[in-house]
Amino acid sequence: MDLRFGVKIYDNDWFLRHRMSAVQAADLLARWGVTYVIAQSKFLPMSNSAVASAVTDDDRKAYDALDDVAFRELLRERGIAYFACLNICFDPAFSASHPELTAIDQWGRPARQEDWYIGLPPDREENIAHKIDLLRRGVAALKPDAVHLGFIRWPGFWETWLPGDRRAEKPEYCFSARTVDAFNRDLGLAVPADVPTAAARIILERHRQAWIDWKCARTVSAIAHIRHELAAVQDSLKYSINTLPFFRTDFDNAVEEVFGQNIATLAGVVDIFEVMAYHQILARPPQWPAEVTNDIRKRSGNEAICTLQAKALYLEGMHAGRGRKSELSAAEFAQALSALAESNASGVCVFTFTDLLDMRGNETGQAMLAALKSFRS
Repeated sequence: MDLRFGVKIYDNDWFLRHRMSAVQAADLLARWGVTYVIAQSKFLPMSNSAVASAVTDDDRKAYDALDDVAFRELLRERGIAYFACLNICFDPAFSASHPELTAIDQWGRPARQEDWYIGLPPDREENIAHKIDLLRRGVAALKPDAVHLGFIRWPGFWETWLPGDRRAEKPEYCFSARTVDAFNRDLGLAVPADVPTAAARIILERHRQAWIDWKCARTVSAIAHIRHELAAVQDSLKYSINTLPFFRTDFDNAVEEVFGQNIATLAGVVDIFEVMAYHQILARPPQWPAEVTNDIRKRSGNEAICTLQAKALYLEGMHAGRGRKSELSAAEFAQALSALAESNASGVCVFTFTDLLDMRGNETGQAMLAALKSFRS
């Protein structure tokens, strides 16, 4: 696959709001020089997140006319690779219907929705089985080049972890009896599991490294299980994941200790690391996406694509007043892209296709698209 320039298609606005046909959308992507897409579909739908992905009741009739298989084939004909995307450990509807699976933090508090986010740990077999069923149908129908597993990590609203924040004030999951019992069983321990606060204290004081290694291993095993189950549907699939854009030095290695993503061990089950290097969201400089992607590619030894955001986000509600820039200029985007061009990243991905569509008629959007089209060309 050519990983030079991709876009995330996390909603259906190109079809529902921009009124483009599948042919028009595929032709436009080809003209822009896009080489791959990471896309949701009717087979693998997305819940609302920072992107309004869910189809509204008002749009349902129009949405029925969209043929995702035909769109995928049109992209194939134009040499554009297709990553079929499904969010794994983020599914608010599934979480609401299965309260017994709720994650528990070190203070004994059940996870609650923050803004749009609520996560499930990757050790919830019921959720993984549900997602595998969706993926079987989606892969059989779409015959993608790759499967992209979103939100494959332990819970945490990482987009709110900004420079200067204290890790000690952030929730760490999961100290539910279910998870602690599994930890005990796998490691031959006897940590009391009935009181989450007590379990957290014992684990973090006496078994911290074993806990970290176990959490990271459970993330790996969830991906390995998905790969194994889908092998009978389509072999030779590549697998990519949402990868947290943190150095191990950030927040005292929270990427492994809190979120359970050990890049070195994940490299055994992940072919392509999609690094969510949203520098405006995380209040970082434009050179930072290239730096963190370099680090992840070096740690993994595998392909790593860097996702850049096309517009400023997380400015309202609970996110207001956190020091994020209120605009993302074409010049700043070009800075990030230029640094990325000199990095060891396999390519760039833009979050999102809709944002580029919305901006294509203005000066900022045209400048961004021109920079993208010439990226490493």
